[in-house]
Amino acid sequence: MTLYESIKRLLKRFIPAFILFRIELPLRRIYAIPFQGNRFECPVCGSHLNKFIELKQSDTLCPVCGSLPRHRRLWSFLKDNTELKGRLLHFSPSRALWRVLRQIPELDYQTTDYEASAFAQHRYDITGLPLEDNRFDLIICFHVLEHIPEDKKAMKELFRILKPGGKVLIQTPFKDGTIYEDASIISPEDRLRHFGQADHVRVYSVEGLKGRLEKAGFRVEVFQFEEQPDNRHGFKKEEVLLVGSK
Repeated sequence: MTLYESIKRLLKRFIPAFILFRIELPLRRIYAIPFQGNRFECPVCGSHLNKFIELKQSDTLCPVCGSLPRHRRLWSFLKDNTELKGRLLHFSPSRALWRVLRQIPELDYQTTDYEASAFAQHRYDITGLPLEDNRFDLIICFHVLEHIPEDKKAMKELFRILKPGGKVLIQTPFKDGTIYEDASIISPEDRLRHFGQADHVRVYSVEGLKGRLEKAGFRVEVFQFEEQPDNRHGFKKEEVLLVGSK
């Protein structure tokens, strides 16, 4: 366990979640003072750093806003490839992106998290969304579907609520080959061993996820990213993003 993770666990143990949420940014700014520099830049909060915080599984965290590589990649993709206006539904948003997206006046930004959170507006079940058809211009569904037993049902719901011409941005952990899932694997210990996390129910392959999304009605484009030579923004070495269009 890193020093950062030890401090985080200690704070969560002794400070109520709603208070910790309110004081998170000031605490981060204090902790980030030794990380200031010019070698790296967080695209989410714009901070200039001499390094990111090293976490497990090759993840790096911005000490100022708390963004992970996938959050920084998503924000960069959103800025470069989408019109940030209209109605956006964001499943299980990170705090770092929530802080940025909610400030964009052209966005009707809606958030949902099935697990109760301090900042999500709704607590929707992705397999049965209480929303009308053709509602959203953009949907972000990052690291959600691998938690959902009825993922095909969830994909159909995403297609239903997306406007014609709209887009859904999807990412999950991936493996080579085919999708690996087994409904008989139900204990947290077994899921951790088989799927890499105690609350995951499968591991997708890129082609497997693409195929399921296409069966739900989407036209799917696969974006594959490689590490920048200097990796100034702290991205992962290889990353994949699927964009489904209606």
